[in-house]
Amino acid sequence: GSFFLVMMSFLCYTSSMIIQILPEQCIACGLCHTYNPIFDYDVDGLVRFDTDDTILDLAPDPSLVQAAKECPTKAIVVKEY
Repeated sequence: GSFFLVMMSFLCYTSSMIIQILPEQCIACGLCHTYNPIFDYDVDGLVRFDTDDTILDLAPDPSLVQAAKECPTKAIVVKEY
């Protein structure tokens, strides 16, 4: 439906996106990992990337955008450019 169309237009007009995680805001609920396995956890269960970076520059991915939208503490930030 409409979600698919919105995500397709996002992909058509965005060539890259920056995704940032804010571990200090994470409550270790695990929701982000259900959207994309790029999200990993440290020993305390807080969000991290497997590269240990907190900011990644990636190709557009609707699952990452959805993870950011659904994060209850807004510990994931997506910037499109």
